[in-house]
Amino acid sequence: MMTDKAILQHFKPDEYQFIEKATDLMAKALDTYSLQLSEFLDPRQVFILKSIVGQTELNCFVSSDYYPMEYARVIIAPDYYVFDFLDFQISLFEIVYNSKFNQLTHAQIMGSLLHRLGIRRTVIGDIVVEPGRAQLMVDRSMAAYFLTNVTKIAKVTVKLKETSFDNLIHSQQESEETDILVSSMRLDKIIAAVLKISRSQVLKLVEADKVKVNYALAGKSSDLLKTDDLVSVRGFGRFTLVKENGRSKSGKHKLTVTKMIHK
Repeated sequence: MMTDKAILQHFKPDEYQFIEKATDLMAKALDTYSLQLSEFLDPRQVFILKSIVGQTELNCFVSSDYYPMEYARVIIAPDYYVFDFLDFQISLFEIVYNSKFNQLTHAQIMGSLLHRLGIRRTVIGDIVVEPGRAQLMVDRSMAAYFLTNVTKIAKVTVKLKETSFDNLIHSQQESEETDILVSSMRLDKIIAAVLKISRSQVLKLVEADKVKVNYALAGKSSDLLKTDDLVSVRGFGRFTLVKENGRSKSGKHKLTVTKMIHK
């Protein structure tokens, strides 16, 4: 299945590679008349895949429609397919550790998995953390590898124990709300105000592909933001523009943003 240029024009150039992969997955589903399963995708990728599948006779099912998760897997299937959540092939692990003396963070878990195991991000789904507990979603084909090799996170001894999705922690990610003043709704000005860094630093981050807006790479530092946009800056975290509060006496935009805090 060739990717239609009419489809590509609706998306950014840096998304074309993903669209090609998605198109190949759909072609395989059509050619073999069997279900195909994506890797773990971020919400933007899920949106793109659903948009493309929606133009065919294929059906798609998204794991985040059934249990709360940010990174989801998508089933692409012919119309005969009868849905079964197990077909998402997701293993949920409880990360067992001595929480009396240690508190594992999202960053510690993700860093240990990526750097020590040398695996791709796309085989890992959500990492959910609450005081004294942590859970991890992974591609089931990698489950045995994780069970064998994940014995330490940061300097903490851990053990993985597979559990049912009925035991899934409902994440209550901490956040802090803050008000800022900016002269315009430009991406660079808002990031600079939220993170308290210079606009030249923001420009370097954008040029290094370290800034995403709604999970898509930021195009230019001069792009304009709007309410509900989610901005992530690698190495700094992420925030959501939640409210515009009018103008100050000097004409500046009064904005409220929510910064997410990974514990």
